[in-house]
Amino acid sequence: MSDAAIVRQELLDALAEIGKQGDLGESVVRVWSCILFKSCPISKKEIEEGTGYSSGLVSLSLRKLKMTHMINETYMGGEKRYYVNTSLTDAFGKFSTRFFVDNIQPMIALLSENLDIIDNARVKKALFELINECKKLNPVIHIFSRVIEDINTNAMPGGKKEKRDGIVNFTGTFRNSVADIKEGSKLVFTGSVSVCTPFIELLAYSVRDRGFDMLYLPGADANEARKIKKIENIGYSVVDEKGDPMDPDVVVVLGGLAMPKFGCSADDVIRLIEDISGRKKPKIIGINFMNAFERAGWDKKINFDTVMDET
Repeated sequence: MSDAAIVRQELLDALAEIGKQGDLGESVVRVWSCILFKSCPISKKEIEEGTGYSSGLVSLSLRKLKMTHMINETYMGGEKRYYVNTSLTDAFGKFSTRFFVDNIQPMIALLSENLDIIDNARVKKALFELINECKKLNPVIHIFSRVIEDINTNAMPGGKKEKRDGIVNFTGTFRNSVADIKEGSKLVFTGSVSVCTPFIELLAYSVRDRGFDMLYLPGADANEARKIKKIENIGYSVVDEKGDPMDPDVVVVLGGLAMPKFGCSADDVIRLIEDISGRKKPKIIGINFMNAFERAGWDKKINFDTVMDET
């Protein structure tokens, strides 16, 4: 074993020991460490091989890591892969907010609804005080989340402030996802009517210098294909001009389609891709909002090449 491998193993063991003493547990921290020391997103099978853990234990550990926002997931070659969320402040902020929403708020509601049926004055007073204490956490969590947001917006390495813009990250990630696509290629976007349109226009603007032929297919309907064009003094916009969606180089599927009341079925999207693909297989990019793909089961039905997780 090389010196680097020995040091790596020692670090893994040390981190696992820390996890054993804490709330996360040894297996969760060892899985996180295994992901951390990889230079690119890794699959569940690779984690099993790297840790020696069973499939069930790795699945349980990944679930806990996702709940605490310590890892992110993406799709590469139709396979789900995992990488470490390096923004620990963001992870802690999201976890705290989620804990309040999932645990404290339901407690307040339950106690408030049943306060009148309590006859014992002492118990009633204790419950009333507890309800007020719970309510105090609401502004605390709000202020805390604003502080975390401010920290992430104004990072201070070496005394310098570096602005981090969510929109820039969103569009930048999309630009990277089509970096391997030739200039002048055809990009087809599909999303839910009205809800997804502004996001599609924003993404079209982000690749304005690539000379792409871009079209929007609302509701996964190829017959409703409309061109996306630059309008002077306005920006990039979907226009009322029919376009040809056949033989695209890229198909971008927005998560709004997977949301109830706004979208369609996964089968409709799969059928659309098959109908317009023609002679070549396009790159399939998913834009995932609020885990819409996972909740609707689309991550197991549609063979995404890559997924941008904007949850």
